[in-house]
Amino acid sequence: MKVWPSGALTMVQQARRTPTIILITVLAFGSLSLLVALRYLVSGRFSQGFLLWNLLLAAVPVGWATLGARMVARNAQRSKAVTWGVLCFFAWLLFYPNAPYIFTDFIHVIRRGNLGVPAATWMNELDLLWFDIVLNAAFAFVGHFLGLASMYIMHGTMMRLFGWVAGWALLAPAILLSGFGIHLGRFSRFNSWDLVSQPIQAFQTALQTLAEPAALLFSLAFSFFIALTYLIFYLVKRDTGNLTGS
Repeated sequence: MKVWPSGALTMVQQARRTPTIILITVLAFGSLSLLVALRYLVSGRFSQGFLLWNLLLAAVPVGWATLGARMVARNAQRSKAVTWGVLCFFAWLLFYPNAPYIFTDFIHVIRRGNLGVPAATWMNELDLLWFDIVLNAAFAFVGHFLGLASMYIMHGTMMRLFGWVAGWALLAPAILLSGFGIHLGRFSRFNSWDLVSQPIQAFQTALQTLAEPAALLFSLAFSFFIALTYLIFYLVKRDTGNLTGS
């Protein structure tokens, strides 16, 4: 009889209950939507819809990670559990870069393109700039948190299926690929769906991008950021209890 690592069991058993992370997602989306509405009131222009869409995409990995954990926990037959776990892992990996990708939306704040000017007489352009900094930071923080939460759940699923060492070994290339995926999304304008609908073009673009030192530096910097923040997240969660359980 297979004895699962206790840490992996704790991480996966969370997904068997009604996940608190879903409630967090709904509340965060609603709260940030109010910030976008407030910006419309003070600027007279709706130009932040992309943030709402990107946040919605950032929540998709949570769904795949939770599904994978649930299906692995429900299937006593190892072959079925492995099949579900691996399928959900690759689906999760396909969408995960959308979570930290929101950090790159700061480019719109830097360039100030298509963001409008204050409509309120009591606000100047510098005030609106600071509002946009806080707004984008809020979206980036929530999106990245959702991504880390999904990684934590998926990490637990992989450890349960393949053991502690394999769980971490699978996570390392996933983080590296995610950093590269963020670059493809921002600069090559590929999204998760394009990797399925245009695999040849995406593969060719990826090979060309790998030859660019600036692209590699960007990708490695994001990978390092993801790895560092996940390690902090993992250690905190390990010591403080469940994420998705109530």
